[in-house]
Amino acid sequence: MRHLLPSHPVPEHRYIERVLRHSPDSLVRLIAATSPGLPAVRDLGKQQLSTYGPWALLDAAWVSLALGNGSRPAATSDDLAEIVGLYLSLDDPITHEPAGGLRLERFLQRVTHQQGGWQESDYAQLSRSVALLQQTPHPDSLEVIRPGWDHELLGCSLTDYVGLAELVWACATHHPDQHRRGRFAVEWYPARDYVEFDHLRSPAQVKAVLRQHFATTKLRLRASFPVGADPLVRRYTHNPLRSRPLVSGMPGGYLVPVPSAVLGKATPLGLYYTGGDSNSERGKAFTRDVGHLFERYVGRQLALLADAEVHAEVEYKLPKRQKGKSVDWIVVFPDLVLLVEVKSTRPGEALRLGAEDFTTILDSQFRKAFKQVDNSADRIRSGAHPEFDRIPRDRPMVGMVVTAEQFHQINSPEHRSELPATSVPVTVTSIQELEDAVTITGTSLADVLRASAAGGGAALRPLFRGHKFLDHNAVLEQGWSAIPFARPRGPGRGSAR
Repeated sequence: MRHLLPSHPVPEHRYIERVLRHSPDSLVRLIAATSPGLPAVRDLGKQQLSTYGPWALLDAAWVSLALGNGSRPAATSDDLAEIVGLYLSLDDPITHEPAGGLRLERFLQRVTHQQGGWQESDYAQLSRSVALLQQTPHPDSLEVIRPGWDHELLGCSLTDYVGLAELVWACATHHPDQHRRGRFAVEWYPARDYVEFDHLRSPAQVKAVLRQHFATTKLRLRASFPVGADPLVRRYTHNPLRSRPLVSGMPGGYLVPVPSAVLGKATPLGLYYTGGDSNSERGKAFTRDVGHLFERYVGRQLALLADAEVHAEVEYKLPKRQKGKSVDWIVVFPDLVLLVEVKSTRPGEALRLGAEDFTTILDSQFRKAFKQVDNSADRIRSGAHPEFDRIPRDRPMVGMVVTAEQFHQINSPEHRSELPATSVPVTVTSIQELEDAVTITGTSLADVLRASAAGGGAALRPLFRGHKFLDHNAVLEQGWSAIPFARPRGPGRGSAR
């Protein structure tokens, strides 16, 4: 593969013109044929393939399918190399902003939120979907995530939905016939092959789920392509091929430009957006239910710590018959107390695009959680509330805010300076980091937390280096074992860290 990188920022119109030199059928087929042979995202740079990130391939496919002309010449591998090289060199707002200020931080917000999600462990994300939404005990207060919710929303059980995503991905990436890679056709699998599923027992049922949730068309992509979008940030916005990663209407079954996008449909984030329609009352109720389950799921993860006692939220009395509540979880180590506040929050588009006021956005999203940690620490230390008598007051305290998705860079000094000041060190931790953290062995997580506190609430993942971890997380393993086609143990557990 050739690598042609311009030496100066490329305007988007030049990149789009280059994509449109070729017919969509040929270029997108080429992308679909190329994707399965690429290494994991974390290894692209090692093999000098960094221009072939899935975000670049998916954008080229989007532009081609939405705007392309079928009468144009076919694309070659050299053409694709030039296109992804242009993509990597696209102009960015950073080149137009004055030096200093938060220029670099805003750029990093765009890049890390665009690329970070592609580097998480597929095993952990798919397992988490089942462990969170199905295996975590459901409180009676849930509004819509009740028995049968998955069949109503997805058209099948949650586990079948995750298994179907895995089947399509496996076919598109590892089909023994190389000519079928980058594709998926229901007809390739006779009815007897669907015995792994709980309820998807026929090709017709599978087709119905794929049409409802996974498949799109050129016409739909053309109609949804943003008109008048900012050419400096369009590529960082939502790509509709993430929501519907299969392209129908092409000979030979569904075309799968970037197979890893198929797995994204079955992750907690993909399911959150499938059910969480903010324009409907049911969608809003779904997101609230996910938040309640997420809080309990964090408790399940904390319970895996062998050297700590985990206490649920404490309700305490206040003057005038009022009541207050502590953080969601209090973890007592022999020499440390960890105060955990759970936020089922995700970075919105303005934050992902590095908006000018992104530090204000961060403050508004985390101010309440930080204050809750501080308030709980004060209540425990005061000794004035007997409800906290089980919590030692003579030990150092640290705080943790656990989020449902990564907030990249949030623990860096530049970002932390914009967050509320607290009397105890507080780190923001994604659920991915916590799932790793609770499997630490050979030492106590308290040691890592002290190192984080010494850094003013430093991120945990960089502090994992040099430590050993169990081969698997028991909660994730339980989720994985419920998925059709699942293996006894999760793939790539160690390399995902």
